[in-house]
Amino acid sequence: MASARRLDDGEQDFSWMSKFSLKFQGCHRIRTWNLNAEDQDDVKIETKRLVRFRLCPTNKCTQRASGGCTKGYGDYIANVNAYVKAYMEVQRKQDEYDCETYLYNHCDCEDGDDKGDDFDEEICKYQCYSKGRRYSCIDNNPYYDDNQDQYDLDDRTLEQYFEGCSQYEPPNNRRLEEDEDGEKYYIGAYCADQGGQIYLGMFTDDTCTNFADKNAGRTTYKMLTGGGELPYSDYSMVRSNCVSCSDQNYRNEGGNDDEEERISEQCQEVYQASGKCESHMENGPSDLNEKACYYIEGIKVIKKDGIIDTSYTRPNKVASFFIFLFSVSFVLLGAFIYYLRMKMGMKINLNT
Repeated sequence: MASARRLDDGEQDFSWMSKFSLKFQGCHRIRTWNLNAEDQDDVKIETKRLVRFRLCPTNKCTQRASGGCTKGYGDYIANVNAYVKAYMEVQRKQDEYDCETYLYNHCDCEDGDDKGDDFDEEICKYQCYSKGRRYSCIDNNPYYDDNQDQYDLDDRTLEQYFEGCSQYEPPNNRRLEEDEDGEKYYIGAYCADQGGQIYLGMFTDDTCTNFADKNAGRTTYKMLTGGGELPYSDYSMVRSNCVSCSDQNYRNEGGNDDEEERISEQCQEVYQASGKCESHMENGPSDLNEKACYYIEGIKVIKKDGIIDTSYTRPNKVASFFIFLFSVSFVLLGAFIYYLRMKMGMKINLNT
């Protein structure tokens, strides 16, 4: 992982990434010693969270297949915060493009003289998106009372939690009445037990290892905010869809044909910060990197509690064959000995 980032002075060519898409593979927890632990109260064994993802050719990437694609791909491993930050930004741009396209094709929400004095553009967009089940396109509910969300996290506040484990700060610097004892809480991403989803949780330490309660911090967050719901606490921050690394917004705003300029900056960042296994890559970078192949394979033997499963062993085909051969030979030899013993017993009885 330490050698994942390119260290030469030359500028790396990312133009090939315009033809690839991100595909989430799974999230893993690893328990490691906290090298930054200095005080007695610091967490000694922290939880590191890693994401496996794949860069699939966009024209071959499918949401239905868990792997996304079967040819021409690269496998990668990255810190969960690096991947979530990149994914959320790339997905946001993709959603903006899709929402604008849907709005143009299906919604007549442009204000005009024929709409009347009671026409509200925001309500029109909300109703149109809701009817088409385009819930990700809805920024706010125009029927919602602004006074009800005084402790809710807005998009700008959420961004700091996408980047890592950060101390929780109420919006608009409001003091939490229930937090008079000075207890500090932190919010960060964590992996679901089965590794298929990534949620936001509330923790009591700055490494986001110990949950604030048994409900992944949701109960504590609701208590501190007077009933507020922690975003992404019951639905995953990442989806199983294929997210293109081509900057859709740039291309549709009159960008030129320079391929490298059209690459999402977030895709470049998560690619540079990841361990790489590009054994199956086609039409990718000129210098394929395979340094993280063994590491990515080893991640699969991590148990749910984050401890390496030392009982896991990969079967050897040659050894398995000889074990099978010796087992069959042993059974046949035992049967032959039993047969001889029965024959000798019959001869002894005849002589008697």
